[in-house]
Amino acid sequence: MPRQGAVHPVKAACLACRASKTRCDGTQPCNPCSDRTRDCIYRPSRRGGPRRSIKNEKKVQRMSVSRSSIPSPQTSGADSETQIPITNLVSETRDADSNSEIDPSLRHIVGLLTPFSSEPSLDVDPGLLWSPQEASDRNEITGPFLRVYDSEKDIINAYYHYIHPYISLLPSAESPWYEDRPQVFQPPPAEAGTIDKSSLPYWPTTSFTLALSALLALIPPPQDSNPSAMCHVWLRRSYAHVYAEAALSKAESEIDDLQATNIADRGSIAENRYINCGVPIELRPILALIVLSLYEYCQRGNPSRMRTRANQAITTAMDISLHCLDSTASEVHRRAWWSAIYILHFNSIVQTSRPIVTLKDPRITTPYPVFESSTDETDQPWVSLLRTTDAFLEVLRIVEEFNLRDIALLEPSHRQEQIRSVDSKLSLLGAKSASYAGLARRNDPDKVAFQSMGMIAHLLAHSARIRLHRYRAFTDIPLFVEKHCDLTAVNERAAHTGPSSTFEALFPFTEQESSIICLKSSLAIARVFRYLPSPRQRQHANSPGGYDSLSIMEGSPLVADNAAFLRNCPSTLPYFKCAAMQASYCLFMLLHRIRAALVSNRVSICHYLLAQPDPATEVQDVNRLMEELRHAIEYLKRSMEMDKVFEGFAAMGRGLNAVYLAVFPS
Repeated sequence: MPRQGAVHPVKAACLACRASKTRCDGTQPCNPCSDRTRDCIYRPSRRGGPRRSIKNEKKVQRMSVSRSSIPSPQTSGADSETQIPITNLVSETRDADSNSEIDPSLRHIVGLLTPFSSEPSLDVDPGLLWSPQEASDRNEITGPFLRVYDSEKDIINAYYHYIHPYISLLPSAESPWYEDRPQVFQPPPAEAGTIDKSSLPYWPTTSFTLALSALLALIPPPQDSNPSAMCHVWLRRSYAHVYAEAALSKAESEIDDLQATNIADRGSIAENRYINCGVPIELRPILALIVLSLYEYCQRGNPSRMRTRANQAITTAMDISLHCLDSTASEVHRRAWWSAIYILHFNSIVQTSRPIVTLKDPRITTPYPVFESSTDETDQPWVSLLRTTDAFLEVLRIVEEFNLRDIALLEPSHRQEQIRSVDSKLSLLGAKSASYAGLARRNDPDKVAFQSMGMIAHLLAHSARIRLHRYRAFTDIPLFVEKHCDLTAVNERAAHTGPSSTFEALFPFTEQESSIICLKSSLAIARVFRYLPSPRQRQHANSPGGYDSLSIMEGSPLVADNAAFLRNCPSTLPYFKCAAMQASYCLFMLLHRIRAALVSNRVSICHYLLAQPDPATEVQDVNRLMEELRHAIEYLKRSMEMDKVFEGFAAMGRGLNAVYLAVFPS
């Protein structure tokens, strides 16, 4: 008989006692955890023993996380001792259109299917994610890891690597551009399941660098050997959300300070030039809101909240008269204003809505930004980009009118002229921006941005042309199971119907003409995504040739020597990836049309897709075209897969891959 009060061995100790090597008594909560006021989490051991039945497995106790408030974002990481429970990281506010009819327990499942059905869930039981004991059993640290930085200077330098090429918020860096220097952070085992801000090596001091940290935290560090693991994704998602919430709060505080201070008393340059490379203090919250707008779209898949942040950035900019500057305006003021306008217009494209401020607003006098790479004011990516988004909005207005039920009331002659006019405008914009896809720029962030933003303008021009002609060419036949961008989903309730005779009479292009336009634009978009400058080539920028060869395909000699960097680094900041889905849709539909013609032995009906059809070689010509379509689809698919770390677009990649495997099962 054991003596009364003796401590008997228990079958399973809690995680906290395992980590601290403390004797656990097996109760819930155990006495050591009660004495130390810490959470008591149990998880079944994997070290042998009898097999547990499903019934007994369900009896394992999970952690009950107490709710507490998030600490003030103005408190530095070194001073804050507050741990943030993961259940508090879920935003309390939901947009009116965000899945209120979905059972809360299913939201995270639905979020895996489509990027805009719900936001990524932060409410996850960490006991299911990470067991410190498993890592120690193998005598190695396997993660999860988080990318962090230990200074404002390094955060800004990382911005020039991962964000600046795709939307240049800042002028060229004053200090030399150097290799990215991320620090690797791993939560202590005893703190699994909490987001402990105080344990971070550095906490950013401005709204802008906090917002940048939210995007940068989503990129796995090279040391992460399994970035797609559930725990690793949850860690990046959770800390990115903390950064974003802190950035929004800090931006609102900075805006209040601006409104309470006379313009003459505002410092023209921040006290630390490394913070924003000469950016005036009053621009910090505007730039932060622009970055948060991209965060809401790329990571959280929430276009409505993206629009809220963009509208707030525009309102704040106009409150400080950023829209009515003259030719003496500094480059940083110009970029802050036109970046806000661009993101506002881009969101209007995403949501098919009208922006609160248009390019033709007579109040706007601020000159366009200028890249020093070109002395020609008309040869500027900013001009091409803004004019292209304006033409895209015109396309959406036309498409919206065609979706009206009273389509018969539209004036045929006026509508045909309008469609031809906007199509001609997009064709000219696409031809003009095609020059940006030439030789890549050398090792300079602004020169890389000059090319990248010009290429984005090029793909948006072709994406707008596809949007104008897609219905006429393919009658909007559903292809993807879930809804992505504005493409009709297979599971939508509304039955698919072909175009009406009224529509065919009003549209000035035939089905074949629109199909050819969609083919050419889709191939152009695939080429852009193949050669778009990527951070994946950054480590080779100092080598001879720099960025002069830019294939992002796997096996490229530029990127084959750094497997860890390739595994974890995204190819772009993917806010414009809907263009890839539009192009993929057209390529798949054309491929299906050609295959049907081959099976039915009616290849002649596809002659319009060939440059110079010859009955003697028509089969070879068609097969060659099919190979070209397949290669273009593979470029687009690979580009989508590379950016899966941004969860707002991960489902697009899965949907595209599912269709690819169905079309090419071998």
